[in-house]
Amino acid sequence: MKFLGFKVSSKLISLSLCLIAGTLLWACNGQDKKQENTLPETKICSMVFIDKSVSVNVDKGFANEKYTKIINDLVEKNIRGKGDKLIVYFIHENTAKAKVAEVISRTEMDETEGSNVNDSEALKTEFLLDLGKEKSIFKQLVVKQLSARNTSSSNESTDILASLELIEKEAARGYDVKVYYLSDMVESMKGEHRRDFHKNPPADDAAAVGWAREDASNLKANLNNLTSVQVFVAKPFEPTASTRVNNPAVSAYWERLFAELGVSTEVEEL
Repeated sequence: MKFLGFKVSSKLISLSLCLIAGTLLWACNGQDKKQENTLPETKICSMVFIDKSVSVNVDKGFANEKYTKIINDLVEKNIRGKGDKLIVYFIHENTAKAKVAEVISRTEMDETEGSNVNDSEALKTEFLLDLGKEKSIFKQLVVKQLSARNTSSSNESTDILASLELIEKEAARGYDVKVYYLSDMVESMKGEHRRDFHKNPPADDAAAVGWAREDASNLKANLNNLTSVQVFVAKPFEPTASTRVNNPAVSAYWERLFAELGVSTEVEEL
């Protein structure tokens, strides 16, 4: 066979075609791997619900110390860089409209590919310093909310169930949602299909489980993205608090409710 006036063997043509095909395949695979490596990791959304009803006082003493540590720990752990989010709500009669803070990390690690060891280490150090400053601001922002007082009539009721749709919205956006309740978890709302644990608390775990199943059946139709959500509960009670003050059946209610709504991990008490 002649090609541009030169004789070219069929074997050489076949070999050339194989080499071209192999090169293209290698390039495509390399590009795919590069794309896989650069896919963004799931961002964390930390949602902190601070109880501002009359039954909880978190502005001093044991509860304040406990909650301050939890806030510092969760910011340190969950804010890893650009895109991680922190939202703070107050729990009271109008929890759904009680967002008091929302911040998103803007700290980003510069590209280190092609850098020498010293430059790469310098970039990492700069990133950690900037991230540390950002975390410090976030911690102060949330801790400040602990001492904020709610003197309005909204403090007479506690709508914890309203937090569920707020959590659903963030989970539906694709975040890895971690929820922190800084509360006694005593729901106290009037109306049909509502619970008032101040006036009528669950007498035991059996009652709590039955109520949780009933309530979940009324709620789950609008809550489809809670499977991977993690829930943490931090009550304001000291370890020596009596069961009259810290009713274990209330914990049983929330544990079963989240399970019935599809949350795959158990509620963790901090």
